[in-house]
Amino acid sequence: MKKILISTLLILPLFASAQKLLKPSVDKITSDTTWATSKEKIYMHGNYLTGQGEGVLSVVEKIKTGKEEAVVLILNVQTVNQRAVYSIVKGGKAYLKLSDNSIITLTSSTLDFGNPRVGLAGDMVITTGSAFGLYDLSREDIEKIKANTVTFLRVETTTGNFDCDIKPKSSDILKKQIELVEAGK
Repeated sequence: MKKILISTLLILPLFASAQKLLKPSVDKITSDTTWATSKEKIYMHGNYLTGQGEGVLSVVEKIKTGKEEAVVLILNVQTVNQRAVYSIVKGGKAYLKLSDNSIITLTSSTLDFGNPRVGLAGDMVITTGSAFGLYDLSREDIEKIKANTVTFLRVETTTGNFDCDIKPKSSDILKKQIELVEAGK
């Protein structure tokens, strides 16, 4: 019973979210403006009996520097009570398979060693891990995502591929996030 309660409490924040565009962040020195969406769960798989789970959160940011704009996809790979701790290396790939069977290949522009943690809840040891990958989206990538839905995601990590079958209810999240940041002026 304790395991179920603890697992539910750890995973509950992933369920309580509403997709929205956050207030823009303006750099006080350079006047660069960053528009970002709220974190959205695009993949979640958990086993409540063992207290294990994994998920992927996404954020889309539009960074405006002078007249140049860049759109960045941030993927946050998370685990609970898994044996593997994930790290995402600079130059690592992420693959988005779309509903038309085309594949978008993205390259990580950052290195994240991950953030493993170990804690105790009563007499149970709880381990968590989290790693971020930042991927630049080209105009072609954005148009493909807006025209289709995402059906599968693969993130290359130091411990192997992190594969995710995207459920239909989550397949339009990236498209909506891109539309939100594009609406930000």
